Amino acid sequence: MGSSVRRWCSLALALVLLANVDAPVVDAAPAVRPAATLADGTMVDQLVSGALSAPVGVAALSDGRVVVLEQGGRVRLVVAGVLQATPALILTVCANSERGLLGFAPDPAFGANGFVYVYYTRPSPGAPGGCVNRVSRFTMGGASIAPASELVLLDNIGSPAGNHNGGDVAIGNDGYLYVSVGDGGCDPRGNSGCAGANDAGQDLSLLNGKILRVNRNNGAPAPGNPFTGGGTAACRVRGNTPATPTTRCQEIFAYGLRNPWRFAFDPDVGSTRFFINDVGQGTREEVNLGAAGANYGWPVREGTCPQGQNPPCAGPGAGLTDPIVDYPRSRGAYVTGGAFVPRGAWASTYDGSYLFADGNPGRIFRRTAAGSVDFDAPFATGVGGVADIEFVMDAGGWSLYYALPGSGQLRRISQPAIAVPSSGPLAYVPIASRRAFDSRSRGRESGPVRAGTSRLVNVTNGAPRGAHREAVVNLTMVRPSSTGVLWGWHPRAARPRSSVLNGETGQITANTAVVPIDADGNIMVFTNATGHLLVDVVGYFDVTVGGRATSGRFVPSTPARLVDTRVAPGPGNLYVRRSASTRLSIVRVDVDARRDVIAGAGVVALIVTGVGAVGATGGYVTVAPGGVAASTTSNLNINGIRDIRSNLVLAPLGADGSIELHLNGVAHVVVDLVGSFSGSSGAEGSAGLYVPISPSREIDTRLARPFGRMVAGSSRAMNPTAVPDDALAVVQSVVMVRAAGPGWLRLRGNGAGPIPTVSNVNVLMAGQTRGSSAITPLSGGAERVDVSVGTDVVVDVTGYFTAGAPA
Repeated sequence: MGSSVRRWCSLALALVLLANVDAPVVDAAPAVRPAATLADGTMVDQLVSGALSAPVGVAALSDGRVVVLEQGGRVRLVVAGVLQATPALILTVCANSERGLLGFAPDPAFGANGFVYVYYTRPSPGAPGGCVNRVSRFTMGGASIAPASELVLLDNIGSPAGNHNGGDVAIGNDGYLYVSVGDGGCDPRGNSGCAGANDAGQDLSLLNGKILRVNRNNGAPAPGNPFTGGGTAACRVRGNTPATPTTRCQEIFAYGLRNPWRFAFDPDVGSTRFFINDVGQGTREEVNLGAAGANYGWPVREGTCPQGQNPPCAGPGAGLTDPIVDYPRSRGAYVTGGAFVPRGAWASTYDGSYLFADGNPGRIFRRTAAGSVDFDAPFATGVGGVADIEFVMDAGGWSLYYALPGSGQLRRISQPAIAVPSSGPLAYVPIASRRAFDSRSRGRESGPVRAGTSRLVNVTNGAPRGAHREAVVNLTMVRPSSTGVLWGWHPRAARPRSSVLNGETGQITANTAVVPIDADGNIMVFTNATGHLLVDVVGYFDVTVGGRATSGRFVPSTPARLVDTRVAPGPGNLYVRRSASTRLSIVRVDVDARRDVIAGAGVVALIVTGVGAVGATGGYVTVAPGGVAASTTSNLNINGIRDIRSNLVLAPLGADGSIELHLNGVAHVVVDLVGSFSGSSGAEGSAGLYVPISPSREIDTRLARPFGRMVAGSSRAMNPTAVPDDALAVVQSVVMVRAAGPGWLRLRGNGAGPIPTVSNVNVLMAGQTRGSSAITPLSGGAERVDVSVGTDVVVDVTGYFTAGAPA
């Protein structure tokens, strides 16, 4: 990334610092490198993979795989920590100096379309320097990227001197492709010079020295870019040479950069916020905040000072955008990769921090959420000629991966997950449903949650958790770009293997989950599919005094159907239905008059199923206490014609013991009872209190654990090993995977007696995967799974209700 001699520094070689050498590049023989020195003693530095050839880039796929770019043109995959032998893609590239395979980014809808974006230097004998930079879209399927799928988006970007190519690509939350391009080392137009004399960054008719923003489907300039109208043109393939027209380029988003080698988007916001790491000439390195139309000043300015000067210095400043961080060459020699620390990933002091690396002598610095940098106490030292860094969601949580071209290694820094302390038996406390997070309505921060990112969500209305230990939340994925999965867990703890929600492409899917809360009242969520996310809080499980409580103790019922509005009201199907409009109707059910609901119950546990009508466009169901206005949240959503969706609902009862189901765009509703929670008028006792456990996978028929795929009409018993045999009921997540056709799944106790006519999960067609949370009464410590259709089944138990002592 420099302007003269280039060699990636290996610890096996002496480090030589020249005045104008930023990032030396060679294909050096791999060398053993000791672990980095980390300022935080809780961190661990580990080797992920060696035997790579000059790895210069690292990127995470939303499915957990890691992409490593070798400068010589090979895209490599690391799966579960193992480097795959066969490259995913091999490109013919110019690999001398700083050229080569430089940038990679997956599409936000990668899970559905397989699109990936690649920045590389290709041979072009007629161009100045004989090579040009190109950005293309490819299609990836499985472990390979099809070369024939290449769609060229940008091309003929000048690389006259071999260095200062920039080379990063990423997609913002606005959906556009951002590209960083260096100034080419020497002016591609040939009218200024090389190194510090090169003014290509200020030449608005060239793509060099810029951040570009384009349509990711065709490379066209993105709407809203700064330069439009008369005197401008689309420059995406016209070339950067002395003969290039002088019309300004519509692809330019920001300019005045020397060598923006890497930039990074903030994954914790809905807006498109990003930082740019721009390599300095010989005096200062800088990090800039990306902004439309910004001029960062190169070559007039380097950092906050005129080129070649250090503070104290005078200007220039008029019309220029100051860096948010800059530092002298005494601190390092060339800034490289950058990455935002996901909130909730590591200790809270890291929340909102930005890490940025310098390749010589090999340091990683931390900019805090408040904007300060302690250069005397780097986050990491001894990381060699680090070229790129990236956060990756590993099996246990977030890790910082970094690539070392000189030693041919990929390494990671992680913080061991905290142990979530035992909370003892808990009692349920309902609240009026409250929306804690909605990515659609966060003002300027509104925007979809990106695949492969997490969110730290406060579920206690901004207050510390107090007595709350587990939150009962209704999680909703809104029209994800691909079929995806959502996880929810205690911040800074290991991510559980079990998920809390399975979303379907383009649909709205809700599920109730019980998620542990940290001391600040937060939960952590992570998704592998891009879409909007809603988090509604419906209650908490709170600590008890001496393991006893009056209200909030669960009493299981034999699962039974309370109401089915597809059938006219009558004995055993008592409800009153009234319409408020042609789309909205309200179904009233007198719950406490029904059998198996304990006297004085405050809350009932229900399976609520919404049924769509022919021609329906979708809708939702909100459950409210009788006589109380419905909240603005919903409990379940249906999608289109004859969709059927179920969800676990913990419904508070009205003063008269009733509930009201508000059906908006939903034709019918089915309500099944599985139990009730004691109210404040009950006796004190220890039975029916909730005990959370680490999620335990009790069934996975895909792996024949403890039995294989279930056939239509079959029934299998299971004794959950993670809970005591005297447990009253279990809280669990159940998923039907690749069902053979339309059908349902039912969970029930393993005892004798009539088989209940209830269901927990419904599928509409072959190949579907759908899931739901469930509270399932046990009989002799066991439960039974019934299916009406051939399907794989996955069941994860997350807690249980105690037998305790009689009240």
